[in-house]
Amino acid sequence: MRLLVVIALGSLVVGAAVTCTQRVGEVIDPLKGECLTCDSAELLARCSDLKDNDRDLLTDCQDPDCEVFPKCTAKPGPENTEAACKDGIDNDGNKYIDCLDNACVATPACRTATQGTEADNVACSDGLDSDWNGYIDCKDRNCQIPGVSVCEGSDATCSDKKDNDGNGFTDCGDFSCSKSTTVTVCK
Repeated sequence: MRLLVVIALGSLVVGAAVTCTQRVGEVIDPLKGECLTCDSAELLARCSDLKDNDRDLLTDCQDPDCEVFPKCTAKPGPENTEAACKDGIDNDGNKYIDCLDNACVATPACRTATQGTEADNVACSDGLDSDWNGYIDCKDRNCQIPGVSVCEGSDATCSDKKDNDGNGFTDCGDFSCSKSTTVTVCK
């Protein structure tokens, strides 16, 4: 679904049936053919949830739809300290915020307080590196196993017609399924 943040007055025809009068803060959802009025807190949440909400293969500050938020505006400086990796800002201007930035992954801000496993739905969706191997949630191969339904990587999640890991690819179209040695439904 493609969400457009409208910052000017005007009109938009969505599909052939719906016309929306645009106002500041209004979100247009063309796939549903409706206008959704969202406050800035809701939009900010969509731009910080680690998901590709509009299925354009871009998440959060990588997505141009989120550039209206100050947290997505680059501030000069590194993003590799604990403080910079938990401030909600793209400090180094590379379009990745905090734990989504590879420079932050090894910092305490992006790890759980104690080293554990990352192989269940809770640990694979908490936004932290639970097993301290440098990979967070669905990017961690340990989350791509049977029994973990929040990520692609098992026969069940690779055949459910859903984009479980929010990266814009579903089932066998997702490399987590098609390149997995444990997934049999894509062979």
